[in-house]
Amino acid sequence: MKHGKLSLFLSTSIAVALSGCATTADAPTGPINLAGTQAALTVVATESSVHDGNGPDRLIDGDISTRWSASGDNAYATLDYGQVAEFDAVRIAFSKGHQRSSKFDILVSEDGSTWTTVLEGMNSSGKVTSIERFPFTAVKARYVKYVGHGNTKNMWNSVTEFYAVNCAVNTCLPNEFITDDVIAANAAENKILDKAAKAKKAKEKAKMKALRLGDFGTHVPLKCDSAVSDCSKKTWWDVPLKSPTIPAVPLAGNKPGENFDLTTWYLSQPFDHDKNGKPDNVDEWYLNQGYEQPELFYTGDDGGLVIKTFIKGTRTSKNTKYTRTEMREMLRRGDKSISTKGVNKNNWVFGSAPEADLEAAGGVDGTLDVTMKVDNTTSTGELGQVGRFIIGQIHDQDDEPIRLYYRKLPNRDTGSVYFAHENTLEGSDNYFSLVGDLSGEVDDGIALGEVFSYQIKVEGNTMTVTVKRDGKDDAVQVVDMSKSGYDQGGRYMYFKVGAYNQNNTGDPEDFVQATFYKIKTSHDEYKK
Repeated sequence: MKHGKLSLFLSTSIAVALSGCATTADAPTGPINLAGTQAALTVVATESSVHDGNGPDRLIDGDISTRWSASGDNAYATLDYGQVAEFDAVRIAFSKGHQRSSKFDILVSEDGSTWTTVLEGMNSSGKVTSIERFPFTAVKARYVKYVGHGNTKNMWNSVTEFYAVNCAVNTCLPNEFITDDVIAANAAENKILDKAAKAKKAKEKAKMKALRLGDFGTHVPLKCDSAVSDCSKKTWWDVPLKSPTIPAVPLAGNKPGENFDLTTWYLSQPFDHDKNGKPDNVDEWYLNQGYEQPELFYTGDDGGLVIKTFIKGTRTSKNTKYTRTEMREMLRRGDKSISTKGVNKNNWVFGSAPEADLEAAGGVDGTLDVTMKVDNTTSTGELGQVGRFIIGQIHDQDDEPIRLYYRKLPNRDTGSVYFAHENTLEGSDNYFSLVGDLSGEVDDGIALGEVFSYQIKVEGNTMTVTVKRDGKDDAVQVVDMSKSGYDQGGRYMYFKVGAYNQNNTGDPEDFVQATFYKIKTSHDEYKK
């Protein structure tokens, strides 16, 4: 088959018919043999175009509490039955199937190369989490493919169970067609499951509350250094802050602000030593004076800037799920009279923005160049979260034109680099592969300790993302943002760089860490 290796699912056959009202409690734990009088129709292998760690093997585990998840239009998952057989229906259960309707097509093939569409433009009921059956004219096939087109709320494809059957010989149950009685029965069943889920959520909430406490690590007070500035003045720094002389190569023993021009950066960190419920963040004038924190933000032995983030720690807001030690671009260079928000001299805009915004902004278009290595990723927690964190972003007021991820799984020698582009008009994320993809399943990826570079460049509505590695071809992805909504008036941008952890389910002491050797931004000036 095409598009990657098959994830083998090998086991002995178990003669069980999957009920339309299967639950976590009574579902079988092995592969499902949907055979009646026909020869065994056991899935021998699964494949998907992409997944987030919740792989396609979860489609056939008989457990509707697990799922295959993949973002994007036309993401697919394929079942291999190991032999050609006759099928006339598929049985599918959907994650949150009682809250949203999923959109999909079904294709079949005898050889894995030539495909025939047997169901097109299908929609799940949006009423149940149990199995739904979708019939079609009987056809012979070995491979059966689910092609997803998102759901009524977003562009994620999340399927909990997926099988092909032949109802002429297999047992096909009446409650696989959705009626008012089936909906009522499933709702009653979900009430029981929801009660258990609420209890679990309460425990997780208590755990999360404990995780959000940021009174750990060394407290580095923010105060004026009289050896550097005249601390008798209320505003003891001159604005705009003057860029320091930066060495060609970062030097061990230097403060971060001596190796990097941090006059245009602000640091978010997951500490709350004063216990006010907010992170103890660091403004650009303190970074310019030489601020460093010995556990999470410091100069390494090789001169690089080490940035580290635990799973535990204070979040930047109540709605933020994850911890971060991350720098945010601040074009104001210490001038507190300029707000951090809005289309103003602290932020930049795309060259496609309205002329009034181009004139008001601190810059037009932008390029971020970074050279770095990843030192550690998380290895504990849920499959969909393990090993991933954000190493760079463009953020606007509410959304992200790009979130650049690194992800390495514990069982892999190398990791992947990919990014998400948020389309504000659609309210969806589109994922793009650079070195591997969001699944983290890459063989020739980027290893821990391997130095690489990335560039994010925006010109008008075109964004070009490049990853460079020694001895490898550059990985380049161009995104047309003309239909993403970022050229509308009032949209303002800023770069972010650091270690924004994307795992909140693992060991609180687990962490992500990266070392940076180059962080450079540039912007054009507005010209009428």
